[in-house]
Amino acid sequence: MLRNFLKSRFLAPRGMSCFSQVMNPITGQNSWQERGDDYDYHLEVANAGFGDMLHDWERNQKYFAALRKTIAGMREAGREVHVLDIGTGTGILSMMALAAGADSVTACEAFLPMANCAEKILAANGAGDKVRLIRKRSTEIQVGEDMPRKANLLVAELLDTELIGEGAIGIYNHAHAELLTEDALCIPARARCYAQVAQSPLAAQWNSLKTIANLDGEPLLHPPEQLKSCQGEAALHDVQLSQLPSSAFRPLTDPVEIFQFDFQRKQEREKQRANLLKLQSKQPGAAELVFYWWDIQMDDGGEILLSCAPYWAHPQLKELAAEKEKDHPLPNVVPWRDHWMQAIYYIPKPLQLLEAGKSFHLSCHHDEYSLWFDAREEAPTKSVRRHTCTCDLHMTYSRSRIGQLNQSPRNKRYLRYLEESIEAEKSNVLVLGNGCLLGLASSALGAASVLLHEPHRFSRRLLESIVKHNQLKNVQFLDKVEELEDSQLAALTHIFAEPYFLNAILPWDNFYFGTLLTKIKDKLPDGVKISPCSARIYALPVEFLDLHKIRAPVGSCEGFDLRLFDEMVERSAEQAVSLVEAQPLWEYPCRALSEPQEVLSVDFSNFGQEHSLKGSIELKHGVCNGVALWVDWQLVEDNSPRSIVSSGPSEPVVPGEFVKWDMFVRQGVHFPRKPKDAATHLEWSMDFKPLLGELNFSFGQKKL
Repeated sequence: MLRNFLKSRFLAPRGMSCFSQVMNPITGQNSWQERGDDYDYHLEVANAGFGDMLHDWERNQKYFAALRKTIAGMREAGREVHVLDIGTGTGILSMMALAAGADSVTACEAFLPMANCAEKILAANGAGDKVRLIRKRSTEIQVGEDMPRKANLLVAELLDTELIGEGAIGIYNHAHAELLTEDALCIPARARCYAQVAQSPLAAQWNSLKTIANLDGEPLLHPPEQLKSCQGEAALHDVQLSQLPSSAFRPLTDPVEIFQFDFQRKQEREKQRANLLKLQSKQPGAAELVFYWWDIQMDDGGEILLSCAPYWAHPQLKELAAEKEKDHPLPNVVPWRDHWMQAIYYIPKPLQLLEAGKSFHLSCHHDEYSLWFDAREEAPTKSVRRHTCTCDLHMTYSRSRIGQLNQSPRNKRYLRYLEESIEAEKSNVLVLGNGCLLGLASSALGAASVLLHEPHRFSRRLLESIVKHNQLKNVQFLDKVEELEDSQLAALTHIFAEPYFLNAILPWDNFYFGTLLTKIKDKLPDGVKISPCSARIYALPVEFLDLHKIRAPVGSCEGFDLRLFDEMVERSAEQAVSLVEAQPLWEYPCRALSEPQEVLSVDFSNFGQEHSLKGSIELKHGVCNGVALWVDWQLVEDNSPRSIVSSGPSEPVVPGEFVKWDMFVRQGVHFPRKPKDAATHLEWSMDFKPLLGELNFSFGQKKL
């Protein structure tokens, strides 16, 4: 994930530089940065995700096994084998097809950097003159021009978490109509999609807004009617479902097959279908959401199966658990992959199932690119339309931000500060941030006035509806802090933030709070209370079970040399990938290799102070293949842990044990280019120039 938002670009002639307008999230300023002419190329290569797929050992082995079996069967039947590989990437599937005995292989790859790399990899593996490489989309290929004949075996990996989100239906339809023989076989041959209806108060927090209550449980802010009636967004919420704690959901049904896609069928695959299932609940609960995944039958006989099911529904769980290392938690014995995950779909209006055995209807729908669901007691009389957000919440904020707004332990710490600090009819509060509902809560607590800095149009519209619904009379919205009059600034008693800003990607991007403070600090009264008063960044060396693979070199894959691919990605990563990227670490288990170490402390009353620090962390218990970083926000200067709101671990860190992470925020992660097995210390340095918005880290591993 990118450190900054790329806003626009001026193109220059080949060989010259280009300029990109980049927003700095800490300063909030746009600036023009000179980029090399090939910057976009490097950006796309480094983030294409090919490496993750190549580290998916199960995917690779089963594609190879299916090619061997299918080609052997075609040979036994006296058929020549002419293979078409759509979206060849590195050329790995084409090389597998040759090794399995194909007579000819045609590969197409429309992403030119990848196609050029594939050409070199094919040559390095002795297949350069045996694979016809076409630098086009498959839908642009002409038989007789680009390829000499129609293929009778198609091998492709056109799938995503939703199965059809990358246009698989249209690509397969075109291939069968134009590029494949009547008796062509396909690898994979078929796909089956599954749904499991569940209740999960935790997951539901990612989709709706709860009432905000004070510490005594009395309501402070009620969601307006538009939020209660909104059906939310139908878009999938892709997650590593196996990492969702088993205590956090109640399965109301067993998994059921909802759709099958026959990739081998000569007739067109339908671009839109509906399937109405009558189900019975296994236990009482609310049908709030659908867990979704798919599996693929790699060969025509369906003997080689690859399943993306979460561990509790995986058909090979027992065998996989017996093979895995004993120190792997059960959710992590199933093959890990980040390119195919699982998904949560939210039911537009949760259905209450008051007893076990209660019958209800699950409506399942797909169009050419996406799926959606609904659950009703009675069968719908007409097709259920795909639902969209009508309340501004879902279209404005990310799933993690919506969950954060509902996060009770976090909210209680902010509310404790506000309840202890706000004086009814006396306090004048300035709230800085986007969608700061807790700042509005200070109005409900009796503050004399609340000035709310909210420049984002949709976020403001949502908050205005909450103000109106809760009849808050003393709230004024601001586009810019510069709009504040001197008299308003002089009257302030409190400045409050969560802090959260829509442009923030990494946790410390929310230091924009400090930038806003510097714009008004010279006009603030001496006694104004600022919360959070400070922030600290912590670093924790960790050993990931799997996440490091997204940046790790491949080397060889199923006996094929892919080092040229590694070199290409490494060059691009050095040009275009930030040293620290954002990841939701609750989805990616890791062991702590030490205690967390503070690497920066920022005082918001003196935000302009520059820092240059360095240190060393002793490594214990494993190999450091990642460094996790996060921010702790200090609400008031005291020694109480109740005054700290953390974006990091949700429980104390114990070296050698797995870390439990906050599930409603993304942490920063640094992936060492070359982890050292024998390293004993992680060396770090940090430079922070707040007025320039520059926060730079450096990491290295040493044996001392």
